[in-house]
Amino acid sequence: MILRKIFYALIILGSIVFYGAYQKWFSWIVLLTVLLLPLFSLLLSLWPMLTTRLKLVTADRLPQGTHTPLRIEAAGTGPRPPVSYKIQVTKPNTGEHWLLRSGDPLPAEHCGALLIRPYRAKVYDYLGLFRMNIRRPSAQMIRIMPQPAEIPIPPALTRYLSGAWRPKHGHGYAENHEIRPYRPGDTLNLIHWKLSAKTDDLLLREPMEPDRGMMRLTMDLNGTPEELDRKFSRLLFLGGWLLSRQIPFEILVLTGRGIENRFVPERSVFRQCLDDLLAAPFAAEGTIGDRKDAAEWEYHIGGEPDEP
Repeated sequence: MILRKIFYALIILGSIVFYGAYQKWFSWIVLLTVLLLPLFSLLLSLWPMLTTRLKLVTADRLPQGTHTPLRIEAAGTGPRPPVSYKIQVTKPNTGEHWLLRSGDPLPAEHCGALLIRPYRAKVYDYLGLFRMNIRRPSAQMIRIMPQPAEIPIPPALTRYLSGAWRPKHGHGYAENHEIRPYRPGDTLNLIHWKLSAKTDDLLLREPMEPDRGMMRLTMDLNGTPEELDRKFSRLLFLGGWLLSRQIPFEILVLTGRGIENRFVPERSVFRQCLDDLLAAPFAAEGTIGDRKDAAEWEYHIGGEPDEP
């Protein structure tokens, strides 16, 4: 906009020179028009300037590795006047921040979270000579989502899943069943009539569910960006694997706020848990392995390349 002001100053200077060298009514009209043009522009631009608002155009979640340009749209009443702004990007994990220009791609080479905030937003009249501050849109958090990395299922987990079973509460659907004799008070809906007819005894086909203690995944929220990518990818895979088998689990993560405990019974909760952890502050030092309250089955997710 400074160039426009310099260009307008040169036009005024030229009009004054023209008026001094050619002192006729036409030169006076030209000089008067040039002098009043900014006020006319401001009068035409004032209402569109007052109603101009900025809007962030981006998704809440982006896949890791994508190069999506960040755009901010200006909308208002009447022809849109010129606007200028800067875009401040902050990493909630570390507090690191920098500025982006409109159209620049978001840094999505590593998973995590980015807080996008328009900065120093201004609107100008149509000639670009007058300006005023405009209300900037609210900051928006964008998650860079990891890609699940398939890893071998720990043998201890396979053995644990094939452990003890117990009758399912409510007698709902189950993949495994146990045949046992009928006892007074049992519901007749569970009677296995064909097998009972063959044995001449009332037998039940009782639904069974795993009799397990708490299953827990642990992780330290620290390390290099590459190590954190591997940690979140493994967490995404293992959590999805457990939930696909209808197995709830617990996540313990060491963050900058301390050890955070989250129970995950279903996919919607798991998704919210990932969103929260992607924006959590990094732990400065230490490991969650130092604690003593280990679960009955526990698996620590590390970030080394060759870690199973």
